[in-house]
Amino acid sequence: MRIKLEPGEHVVVRTRPHPRRLFGRFVATLLILAVTGYGLGWYSRVQLPPGWLPWEPALLTAFLVIAGLLILRVFVVPLLNWAGTRYILTSRRLIRRAGFTRRSEREVRLTGIFQIIVEQTLVERMTAGGTLVFDLGRDRMIGFPNIPQISTFKQYMVSAISDLPLTAMFDGVDMEVEPMDRADIRGTEQEW
Repeated sequence: MRIKLEPGEHVVVRTRPHPRRLFGRFVATLLILAVTGYGLGWYSRVQLPPGWLPWEPALLTAFLVIAGLLILRVFVVPLLNWAGTRYILTSRRLIRRAGFTRRSEREVRLTGIFQIIVEQTLVERMTAGGTLVFDLGRDRMIGFPNIPQISTFKQYMVSAISDLPLTAMFDGVDMEVEPMDRADIRGTEQEW
């Protein structure tokens, strides 16, 4: 599904989460395949007891089904979750979309961000990934985990925020300040 952009808005970056989180699952899948291959090799060489011979096809099928379900649970489902998640930075907002069949979407307006915090573990620093946490004011924090090339992504965000149109809220343009009378100044000095 395409993003509906506002007039004057354009996509700056479109990316998936960092694939680092799939590495351990990939290794676990290789181990499952190795154990399955070893089990099938052992099963074909060993003579089963005579009472088990009628159950041989069912045992073989059950063994393969269990291995397939383990691979599905350990690797395929997380791979689909990873492939279905997108981070989209536009010139006005940051969007996180996740899911294939059941889609969830989280959007943060760049104008509402007060502070950008980068959190990285040692492994995330080595792989240039991390979590971006945004301070939205009033004790509201939102995190976007597994951002790849996090320093570059943050630079794009800061650039997009600086390219936003200047308003009175951000730079004080069109704000009128009433001059203080000397009596007001003297009154404040006495209160101190």
